[in-house]
Amino acid sequence: MDRRGFANLSLKTGIVAAIAAAIPGIATLRGRAKTAGSKSPEPGDRLVFALGQNAGQPVTEGSFTQNEAVLAFPEGKSDNHDNLVLVCRLNPALLAAPTSLDGVVRGVVAYSAICTHLGCTVRFSEEPMDMAPFPHIHCPCHAALFDPHRGAVVLGGPAPRPLPQLPVRLNERGEVVADGNFAAPVGVVT
Repeated sequence: MDRRGFANLSLKTGIVAAIAAAIPGIATLRGRAKTAGSKSPEPGDRLVFALGQNAGQPVTEGSFTQNEAVLAFPEGKSDNHDNLVLVCRLNPALLAAPTSLDGVVRGVVAYSAICTHLGCTVRFSEEPMDMAPFPHIHCPCHAALFDPHRGAVVLGGPAPRPLPQLPVRLNERGEVVADGNFAAPVGVVT
């Protein structure tokens, strides 16, 4: 193989490697297109685990302890990624405005899990970070930080607005259910 052939092969290999490396990051971005026929949460919709060994099972008050969170969908509505919810259990005494306390039950509060910057899925963390309270919500894509105790307001990063809250309540079986729709549009608003 001559030098020109080797250079062309190296260039093509580099391009393929760069594209392959970018795919996971691009895959986390979510567009605003809705799935045809998909619905938003409605009052009474049970929230079910989105991932793990309990996927599809109802989230209950006892499913997690204080300062923990789980990802959930309204039951039967997982076809619409915008319905992904981060259900947090926090110390009720620390919850403050602009959290709608009417949509919180025994420290269980739910926010959209779709970042308002570019639509990545946010995470709940107890690890201390600059500017972040303990615990906090963060977006792993571009480092947006949100305060779950104060209505998921933006603490830092590029997110233009807080994560919308989904009001919740407990049904007679102790399952977490939606008690309305999101307080604001979910994800990226153009």
